[in-house]
Amino acid sequence: MTVVNASARRELPRLVAGRPMAETLADPDLLAALDRALHEGVEGAVDLVDPALTVGCVPSGDGVLVHGVPVGSRSAGARARGAALQGLTDTLLTEQDPAEIGRVAVTASMKLLGAEAGVLFLRTEPGVLTSLFSTWPADIRARYERVELHRGRPLSDAVLDGTPVWIEDAAGWAARYPEMAAMGTAGSHEATACLPLRVDERDLGAIVFSFGTRRTFLPDERAYLQAVAALCAQALDRARLLVVERSARAVAERERDRMEFLARTGRLMEAPLSVEERLQRVADLVVPELADWCAVHLLRQGGGVIEQIAVAHDDPAKIDFVRRVQERYPPDPTAPGSAYEVTRTGEPAFFPEIPDELLVAGAEDAEHLELIRAIGMSSALVVPLTVRGRSLGALTLVHAESGQRFDELDLAFAQQIAATAAVALDNAGLYEQQRRIAHTLQSALLPTVLPDAPGLRLAARYRPQTADRSGVQVGGDLYDVVATPRPGRWAAVVADVCGKGPDAAALTALIRHTLRAEVAHGLDPVEALQRLNSAMLREERDPGRFATVAHAHVDVGDDGTATVSLAIAGHPPPLVRRRRMADPLAEVEVVALSGTLLGVFTDVATPATTVRLGPGDMMVLYTDGVTEARGVDGFYGMQRLIHTVGAAGLGSADALAEALLADVVGFQDGVLRDDVALLVIEAAP
Repeated sequence: MTVVNASARRELPRLVAGRPMAETLADPDLLAALDRALHEGVEGAVDLVDPALTVGCVPSGDGVLVHGVPVGSRSAGARARGAALQGLTDTLLTEQDPAEIGRVAVTASMKLLGAEAGVLFLRTEPGVLTSLFSTWPADIRARYERVELHRGRPLSDAVLDGTPVWIEDAAGWAARYPEMAAMGTAGSHEATACLPLRVDERDLGAIVFSFGTRRTFLPDERAYLQAVAALCAQALDRARLLVVERSARAVAERERDRMEFLARTGRLMEAPLSVEERLQRVADLVVPELADWCAVHLLRQGGGVIEQIAVAHDDPAKIDFVRRVQERYPPDPTAPGSAYEVTRTGEPAFFPEIPDELLVAGAEDAEHLELIRAIGMSSALVVPLTVRGRSLGALTLVHAESGQRFDELDLAFAQQIAATAAVALDNAGLYEQQRRIAHTLQSALLPTVLPDAPGLRLAARYRPQTADRSGVQVGGDLYDVVATPRPGRWAAVVADVCGKGPDAAALTALIRHTLRAEVAHGLDPVEALQRLNSAMLREERDPGRFATVAHAHVDVGDDGTATVSLAIAGHPPPLVRRRRMADPLAEVEVVALSGTLLGVFTDVATPATTVRLGPGDMMVLYTDGVTEARGVDGFYGMQRLIHTVGAAGLGSADALAEALLADVVGFQDGVLRDDVALLVIEAAP
């Protein structure tokens, strides 16, 4: 079977019906092309010089379609297709939107080839194509928006085999796809070309063109359409890679931003503020960066009451509105997914969408429902503040007027925020508990009040080391004043134990109670310190523990004077401020004793001296937290201490103690690196 078109009949008059081609044509190239098309199924085209004709040989069933095109016409068509292909190449090289790529490729080719319709499909999931751009009528476009791949259909075969499917007329439909012939030729369509979109053996989809009349696809037309398909596939793949790159960059930037957000949350939770203030700042940080609303509930210790601690929104009026709604309609603590339930169970609640049915179910009456709807909630999540297996409360995030929706990544990030806050809250609770314990223990080691000693004025100050991240620990500084068995005699002590914590506290207690016992037995300061050293050695809690001690007996005279019998065991030397009526600056003496620290050696040196205090004179006993205080100018030191003690206007023991402590604290800008203990003994004038 040989079929020729009008151009072939007109230009090849020797073709006579019923005669073999070999007898009517002598061109060996044309005969060879016919043989290849008939026996091998390989299409081809031959340029005949005389007549000036290009003959296309296309296999068709058991015969060959012979399509003749005058050389002049073919050259014009080839030039048009070449120009179109170049223009399409230039456009697609810069186009990044997949839908626009599909539109340009389909419409340009339709116009050039005279196609009735065109559509571009993308592979969106295994076994499924989705229409990206289509010129089909709306009803057909809707029917083929999503197409499943099945063998035995032109579009599916083109995609699955990776080769074009050409159907040139109704006979072609009937011969190759008989069960789809009626559908393929419906709507005044007859010829169809389905070309796969592939890049590096990867299947991206297909492009389909439909023609209203019979169409013979000549080799150069087929080559053009295949080139269009290749260009389109490359452009779509570039767009896909660009989307992947942008998505990966967006994910990375989002992750970076969220890590920075977590860091800011951690810093806020560690700020020196109350728990309520810290949680309110976290809620303010969340809005509007992560949500339109944020609320924090805490489980209060004692009674198990769950209380809303913080709430945040950009509009204060809306916060007030919700507050009034909650006052009128208190939240149901048993409501599923509420902050109360999440706190009790420790399980998160996630509502990507908040349907109206959920609001209806939670409303008490029609007015309540109207008020809830007015808030405009669209999405919500509630996550527990959990640490060490305990739920401390719940963090609630809500989207409302923004119309955004939370996803699984948002839920995971909210859980990270909640975990950060929960750890900080737990640490704050442990810190507060430790601080209370340390304060209680420290108070037990120091006198609640100093005794009323006739003939003396006593003043003491104690300031613990400034707390750091390691927590608060009880210090080892000690001062004490007690009455002795002898009337008019008082025993005073200032001591400094090496280290902090329970062991230091135990040694401090040992020093205080041992010296009180020795004073009660009537021992003088030197003997008492010797006995104390023996007691410390017997304990042997920690060979590295030691203490420095200044111990004195103060005898009050009838004339307003006082006599101090002083013994020193490795302690900083006391100072004596002499009252000078005519000079605003007092004279300061250093009691130069040193001795051996206690708790290390069996034999210790505890030098002693006697100091007489005239009326208004004061003795200052202190720990090394004073002289070894560090500030921007170095150590506080003895010279500054002498200057401060001798300053004008310090006319009483209490005034001197207060001024000295203030100067030491101010020197360190309020950050004490060691405990400070002071005891001032004044002979009352």
